[in-house]
Amino acid sequence: MKLSSLIAQYQGTANTSFEDEEVFAVRPLDEAQKGDISFFSNPKYKGLLETTQASAVLVKAFLPAPCLQIQVDDPYRVMADLLAVFHPEPQVQPGIHPTAIIGDACQIDATASIGPFCVLGSGVQIGAHCQLMAHTVIGENSQIGAYSKLFPHVSVYANSQIGDRVRIHANSVIGSDGYGYVFSAGKHQKIPQVGIVIIEDDVEIGSNVSIDRGALKPTRIGRGSKIDNLVQIAHGVQIGQHALIISQSGIAGSSKVGNYSILAGQVGVNGHVEIGDQITIMGKSVVTKNLDQAGKYAGNPAVPHMQYQRQLASLRSLDKIKGRLAELEKKCSNCGENDD
Repeated sequence: MKLSSLIAQYQGTANTSFEDEEVFAVRPLDEAQKGDISFFSNPKYKGLLETTQASAVLVKAFLPAPCLQIQVDDPYRVMADLLAVFHPEPQVQPGIHPTAIIGDACQIDATASIGPFCVLGSGVQIGAHCQLMAHTVIGENSQIGAYSKLFPHVSVYANSQIGDRVRIHANSVIGSDGYGYVFSAGKHQKIPQVGIVIIEDDVEIGSNVSIDRGALKPTRIGRGSKIDNLVQIAHGVQIGQHALIISQSGIAGSSKVGNYSILAGQVGVNGHVEIGDQITIMGKSVVTKNLDQAGKYAGNPAVPHMQYQRQLASLRSLDKIKGRLAELEKKCSNCGENDD
């Protein structure tokens, strides 16, 4: 891609005149060479602008540095677009691998690709340009939408509904039984989990994720939401649209997460809790009650972020307070002796 074409496409501006050379790759500031384009979005790396060998650097605002800079509205987004241009996904050949096992009454679009050792139960529907990679298992009567991609060893249990342009990475399990038991006659009796899982369009799910089917109602992942690796989503959970669930988070049964909300790493959510729209839960926090006001929350139990910061400040002062209290106790003790 020529630099002039890039500038025109993203309505950018260069900080100086330049040779209209071709760029072939996106690389970090400290690794980029001639023919590469880089980007600057984190002030931590400002010093690298002085030494980078990149042909050009995408910036939000011009900075005093000798490199050619191209000012765009959002360098990080442009970087993502360029990565897709320079590294397009490989073309997939449609067809069904001879080792795949296909159940009765399956409907598989002619443009879909079914990889080696895949297993499809009866009544499965596979949409246009869908790709199932090796050893993927799709349970009976499940539906996979157009342009969706399931990586190796994904397991989708029966009756699950997966929308268009969904990506599910290796070893994730969709629609396994929810964790439901009733204690009776001295033992834990299993509650049949007869709900399903619905994953709406444009969702991406990382590797080793478990999304359980509902006991009665569906478990639902809203349009455009992104789920990181190693996340557990229990039965009947409702995730809104464009939510972000980061690694090692766990959401207990029948809880709700609103649109555009974020659960950072290792967040825990109690069962039957509702988290509203545009709420961010900071890492390692535990949500124990409903949260409906947009903003940041942290701690165990999770409270508004500023309140949590005040709690931390108080904890850090405990040793000093303890010392002052000891001094006061000593003085009071001495006062009593003097009175005698």
